[in-house]
Amino acid sequence: MNKFAEKMGITYRGCLEQPLLIIAMLVMLSVMSIMQLGKISFDASADSLISQGDPELAFYTKTVETFGERAFLILTYTPNEGEVISAQHVRVLRELTKELLDVPAVEGVTSLLDAPLLRSPPVPITELAKGYKTVGSVDVDYELARRELTESPLFKDLLISADGKTTAIRIDLVPDTEMSRLKEAMAAPDLDPDQLDELKKALREQTAIAKAEQQDAIDSVRAIRNKYSDNALMYLGGVPMVASDMVQMVREDMTKFAFAILGLLIITLYAFFRRVRWVLFPLGTSALAILFMLGILGAMNQPITAVSANFIALITIVTISFTVHLITRYRELFDEYKDDAAQCALAFETMKSKLAPCLYTALTTIVAFGSLLTADIVPVVDFGWIMCLGIVVSLMVTYSFFASVLVLLPKNEVALASKDSPWLTRWFAKISTESSGTVMAVGLLVFALAIVGVMQITLGNRLVEYFRGDTEIRQGLNYIDQELGGTLPLEVVVQFPPYEAEEAVADDDFGGGFEDDFGSGEVDEFPERYWFTPEKVAVIDRIQGHLDEHPAFGKSVSVSNLERLGRTFNNDQPLSYIALTAILDQVPDPARDGFVFPYADPESGQMRISVRLHETGPVFDLNELIEGIENFATQEVGLDGEDIRVTGVAVMFNGMLEQLIDSQMSTLAFVVIATFLMFALLLRSWYLAVVGLIPNLLAAAIILAFMGYAGIPLDLMTITIASIVIGIGVDDAIHYLHRYQEERELGQDSHQAVNSTHASIGSALYFTSLTVVIGFSVLLFSRFIPTVYFGALAALAMVLALTANLTLLPSILVKTDRRKHSKELATRSSKH
Repeated sequence: MNKFAEKMGITYRGCLEQPLLIIAMLVMLSVMSIMQLGKISFDASADSLISQGDPELAFYTKTVETFGERAFLILTYTPNEGEVISAQHVRVLRELTKELLDVPAVEGVTSLLDAPLLRSPPVPITELAKGYKTVGSVDVDYELARRELTESPLFKDLLISADGKTTAIRIDLVPDTEMSRLKEAMAAPDLDPDQLDELKKALREQTAIAKAEQQDAIDSVRAIRNKYSDNALMYLGGVPMVASDMVQMVREDMTKFAFAILGLLIITLYAFFRRVRWVLFPLGTSALAILFMLGILGAMNQPITAVSANFIALITIVTISFTVHLITRYRELFDEYKDDAAQCALAFETMKSKLAPCLYTALTTIVAFGSLLTADIVPVVDFGWIMCLGIVVSLMVTYSFFASVLVLLPKNEVALASKDSPWLTRWFAKISTESSGTVMAVGLLVFALAIVGVMQITLGNRLVEYFRGDTEIRQGLNYIDQELGGTLPLEVVVQFPPYEAEEAVADDDFGGGFEDDFGSGEVDEFPERYWFTPEKVAVIDRIQGHLDEHPAFGKSVSVSNLERLGRTFNNDQPLSYIALTAILDQVPDPARDGFVFPYADPESGQMRISVRLHETGPVFDLNELIEGIENFATQEVGLDGEDIRVTGVAVMFNGMLEQLIDSQMSTLAFVVIATFLMFALLLRSWYLAVVGLIPNLLAAAIILAFMGYAGIPLDLMTITIASIVIGIGVDDAIHYLHRYQEERELGQDSHQAVNSTHASIGSALYFTSLTVVIGFSVLLFSRFIPTVYFGALAALAMVLALTANLTLLPSILVKTDRRKHSKELATRSSKH
């Protein structure tokens, strides 16, 4: 092993003696990477936020197929003056609807103008099939229409607010049939690898086209809205717009904050080292590593998500950490051998002495981020493998580019003016050696408090809280939630016996005279109406009533709303079987497609209740809400457990977070064991491996506890913070313990070794941590709240890791390291 390492060292030194050749090769790779940047794309689609392993996903997908749900936008309209149902604003709504329909990607628009007026004036059932008046019809009594619609069990809080001041316009987007066809083709069992690759390539291309078309539609709708916004308060909402704005925010963060972070890093690095070279080379190394990663992602056609976009900041952390440790070590060696060693020899010795800690910090960080690969959520898995690959790239760039530049530097580094480390590290060294017992006691107390805080962590499944209060998207979601019955959709699906053709009742069974009124002898175009019965509607009505009584739920829509609307033709009395089927027969096809089939599917025997959750009111546990619905349906309504299912975007999103937490908890033991083994392998000591883990596990517990006490929820991004804390903290511990071991092998006791380590590696840890904390502080100004939390928690993680590894870690060493400190350690080292 030693001979292999010696041979590799000779080879590496030979490479360093040709620095220009290495740089030339890196320039070629840079050009290749730049050529791939045009392929970089961003993804924040709803599909990417759902766990592909969630057993509920198949049922939800089937529900969407059964009831025909499609992508849509919601545009609110609240006049600055006058009633929304008035001649002036009806005219504006008609013009607005026409312009929206002219947008190529818009398939249809549903507005107040489409709501049937059944009481203004009353419409006989026999006239219903011939047509009905709407708000947009001629000679409408607007006051009667306003009263009818604001009292309507169907349209109140759906198309018009309860106070009649706001209306909602639903804008259906054209479905991408080509994407559906490609996904269906990919599911075929007999595909060979080449066919599958072709389909994947076609799907990527079609996805890019669909995203562009959808973005064009959103931009067009916004432009149309802006034309009318002088006379009305108008907000745009909907899942496609949320995804679009998330992508836009991520793009802005990546560009706008990049320059701010760059400026702060320049200032802090120069303040630490007082040399321009030690500013440019670390930043150049980081930039090169990021460029290579972007080139790789572009070549792979791998989209960047709101989660994986953070790889840029974290790769910067890793690379800056590598280079600061190398700079600190080079300056130490220069100060010691400046007159006796050539520049190439100094550079080689610098890279050689730091290879083991840099390599092991890279491996332990890879293990930490590799734990994310066990999740089944696309953005998190992508973030995991991108970070693992990025760390490898960062290490390789550091040991090629930075090393080559170091060789080319003129040998004019000034000697260190002072052996003193920063005052903070000196103070940490003092309390660690003089008050180690107190430090350990405080650590134990903090750990106990951390356990309490961890138990208070909640899930961040409220989408409205992902955005700052001053953003358009947050204001729109708040307005829709408060004025139009909620935001995040939930579906309650009830299973009945499916429709069978023989269930159709002959016209004669209705009783004499009924068939004459409704056209006897004609072909029955809707025989499935006989599947609808008052008993089925009553079941739905009871469950829906339970939902309407709970403050967590907003507007709910089902066949129960339709039945209550149908009572208009039955003297406001519940509909009998005959009346129910008669009304369904007379409902025009457009109304049937818009208000019947989205909530009932006779062929499958399913009915659904579509309800929206309030996200601006009190926080409710979604699992408790779901359990409450299911218990009511089985215990109060009498349904079998398998005949009631709760699904929808809210359930999928919540399930994704729970699955992610479970996967992280299940892999935590693996991460700890793997990190422990790497500590032991590097330091050749089980004792030091245990000591190295303790402060970093405490740091991870503290930051999770901080989230619990501060009310910061676990969401798609903050769930990764545990991996970041362990990765960063372990890096600090490896560098510290590696240097501590070296000092012990030189004959120092534990007190002396701690002081020496603080004076050397402590400075590097201090510089690295403070640089990164300042850089991450910029993310606090993001409009995307998860990014704000990520920046704050990542900065806090750096502080915690630094504090734990410069106080608790050396305190444990001082108290427990009773090993002989001279020949025994030196002998053991020589054997390796």
